[in-house]
Amino acid sequence: MRVVTGQEMAQIDRHTITELGLPGLVLMENAGRAVYRAARREWPRARTFSIVCGPGNNGGDGFVLARTLLQNGLLPRVALLGDPGRLTGDALAHYELLWKFGCPVETLTDSAWLAEGEVVVDALFGTGLARPLEGLALRAVEACQGRPVLAIDIPSGICSRTGQILGAAVQAQLTVTMGLPKRGLLLHPGAAHTGRLVVAEIGFPPALLSQAGQGEQLEQAQIRSWLPAREPTSHKGSCGHALLVAGSDRYPGAAFLATEGALRAGAGLVTLASAPEVRARLASRLSSPLSVPLSGPRLGPHDRDTLLAQRASAYLIGCGLDLEPGAEQLVRELAQSWQPLVLDAGALRVVAGHGPLGEGRVLTPHPGEMASLLERPVAELETDRIESALECARRYQCMVVFKGAPTVIADQGQFWVNPTGTSVLSQGGTGDVLAGLITGLLAQGLDCQRAACCGVYLHGLAARLAGRQIGPRGVYADEIAARLPWALRKILRART
Repeated sequence: MRVVTGQEMAQIDRHTITELGLPGLVLMENAGRAVYRAARREWPRARTFSIVCGPGNNGGDGFVLARTLLQNGLLPRVALLGDPGRLTGDALAHYELLWKFGCPVETLTDSAWLAEGEVVVDALFGTGLARPLEGLALRAVEACQGRPVLAIDIPSGICSRTGQILGAAVQAQLTVTMGLPKRGLLLHPGAAHTGRLVVAEIGFPPALLSQAGQGEQLEQAQIRSWLPAREPTSHKGSCGHALLVAGSDRYPGAAFLATEGALRAGAGLVTLASAPEVRARLASRLSSPLSVPLSGPRLGPHDRDTLLAQRASAYLIGCGLDLEPGAEQLVRELAQSWQPLVLDAGALRVVAGHGPLGEGRVLTPHPGEMASLLERPVAELETDRIESALECARRYQCMVVFKGAPTVIADQGQFWVNPTGTSVLSQGGTGDVLAGLITGLLAQGLDCQRAACCGVYLHGLAARLAGRQIGPRGVYADEIAARLPWALRKILRART
């Protein structure tokens, strides 16, 4: 499903009204009725609703909801923030219609009455809010806390582009958004204020919605269609060969986890290029991978000829990598020579600031590594994860997987937001599994965009499965890797 900013959604709204001739009154009517249906599904026994409306179209949706509740024998109480004389257009028309149906609209002077309703409806501010809340609006938002809240389009106080809180924000149990999800509903902290998200179809042309914005939220059906098919005659030689340069005497576990990720992805052959100490420690745990011995406990310039002679379907450099002096140039040379290639961990810090890498590469930074790649503080990058990922993709001219909550995948012109992530992934080593997983998918013939998107989605799904079966905390990274085949089965089942 496409993901948009509030501004992009407003353009769709204007085009539908002015170019296609569908009246705004009808769109607003459809929106209010869609909110009513969602409210009845969420709170089927509720009879009283406290609805606080703003002076714009968001408030207009609230007026339609109130009238629809009234028509169905329920009891809305409605208050308007500000002077009714400021209402214009479609919102004014539905305000006047609500009065004609016998439902008075109070002028909001205090917010204590909001607690009287079984459900509070936030129809204050939509996606156009751009400044921190203050005064009576702030007090109204604060009065919603601790109540069952339905937010129309977006919880008031959330920036629709970045998900940042503008002073204070409504904590919704249910958010009904119109047409398409807004970025701020998927990015934290806004995502944590959204509650259950319902996307309502209110009459926008499907062709407009399918082409809107720069990005989309990943969906299971999409991932299923992208995953490589496996013929009955498949064998290890036809399922791809992944070469991983990973691990060191200090970080042997990273090599194990990356290798597990590539194997669990279904790569036919996996070769681990690592120090003898690493391969010796992992021999009892991993019997499947082939090996390329490096000459010392860490990657050094003397390993250049050995590595450049290797040929595989896909490559990975970086997980647990520890470098000898002078090895940075070798990593940069491999990054330019090998593709498709995943760069993670230590390799990211080596290529940071050294110009474009080009297509056929996937970078998988966590926030600290992204700070090195973009030379900006982590806190600044986290204020807009989507734009940070897009900026990195443009600077290095390759695919970027910006790990976090949520993980954002980006190339130079578009992005994908992953919905399957979970706090179960808050454990060291999970990023190594992901890097190996993406490499394993690349080895099987997926392009960088699809391998990155499928890998991130599967990784999050496997973590969810592990969380359900083991517990919400303390899940080891290898336990997530072990559930990758289960995640694949869940997705592919419908295809078979």
